[in-house]
Amino acid sequence: MASRFLRAIVATILAVLFETAVIAGCTLAAPNNAAPTFGMTCLAFAIVAFLAGRGPTSVMVAVGALELAFILPGEGFAVSDPDHAMGLIAVIATGVIMAWYVGRRDTLSALLAADVAASRQIAEWRGVAHSELAHRLSNDLSIMVSMAAIKARDATSAEARDALVDISGRLVVLGRVYQRLEVRDRDTQDAVAARQFLLDLCDDLQLSTLSVGSISLRADIAETLRLPVRTLSLLGLIANELLTNVRKHAFPDGDGGEVLLSLHRHAFRPDCAELIVTDNGVGFRRGDAKDRSGRSLLVMLASQIDGTIAYARISGTTVATLQFPVPSAVRNRAGDGLAGDAEPVPAIGSPTG
Repeated sequence: MASRFLRAIVATILAVLFETAVIAGCTLAAPNNAAPTFGMTCLAFAIVAFLAGRGPTSVMVAVGALELAFILPGEGFAVSDPDHAMGLIAVIATGVIMAWYVGRRDTLSALLAADVAASRQIAEWRGVAHSELAHRLSNDLSIMVSMAAIKARDATSAEARDALVDISGRLVVLGRVYQRLEVRDRDTQDAVAARQFLLDLCDDLQLSTLSVGSISLRADIAETLRLPVRTLSLLGLIANELLTNVRKHAFPDGDGGEVLLSLHRHAFRPDCAELIVTDNGVGFRRGDAKDRSGRSLLVMLASQIDGTIAYARISGTTVATLQFPVPSAVRNRAGDGLAGDAEPVPAIGSPTG
């Protein structure tokens, strides 16, 4: 604080000396013409104002007005020549305006700096709060999965046991989605690469859900396709539900088979993407209540991203197709993938039969 005050005093003294030198030099150079003195004094005010700020400039204006009034003919500020009087008033007004302007500029700069510092502090606080929330959410999901698994083992009803196992599996997927996307407090339109996220999810499903029997899973995902965080998280849940249904209904006895998951831009609708899951299992049964329940859940999830889902049985292959729009903000970014821009990935899990 003391050093700042000392710097202000030194700047004020230097400003006054600079102004005195300017006025004295102009007066000696043109003793019979006050116009150069007025002009150079205004210029000196401007230079000091932008270099030293409001305080030194205000003192400089006051001292400069006294010096000019002393030099000009007349009694004090009662300058005898009207032109000199108007020039003196103009010089004082210029100095006052300069001091006001730089003072306003410095005030706005200080307010802006304070806002930036406050924003950084808030961002740091939110980052800490998010980390704590993420830790608690991860722990809560783990506890819920463990509780569901325990309840499933203790259940006496097969239906209750299956329901608890389904709930446990979906909670696990929610945990995967949360961890892999590393969700931050971001706008929902932030684009995330879809390929690696879905490949990792397929790896997990191959080791868990599809590990029973000799079911192999292949993935064919557009290399550069990017999707909003919210869309991709829901897409992960939909893919998990589709592949879980394949394991339950297409291969109910644990027989071997092949499953293909693909994600590309729609071939004829550039504003949409298409997720397709195909399998060579036994197919779906329309009268199965569990099958209807699973499809209802898929329809609900698809509606969250404005998508539609359809099923078909073609030449012994069951095809589930999800079509959904890609937001224009993401669609217009350079590098987005087009249909067919990636080669199919080799089988994630090889048949073990």
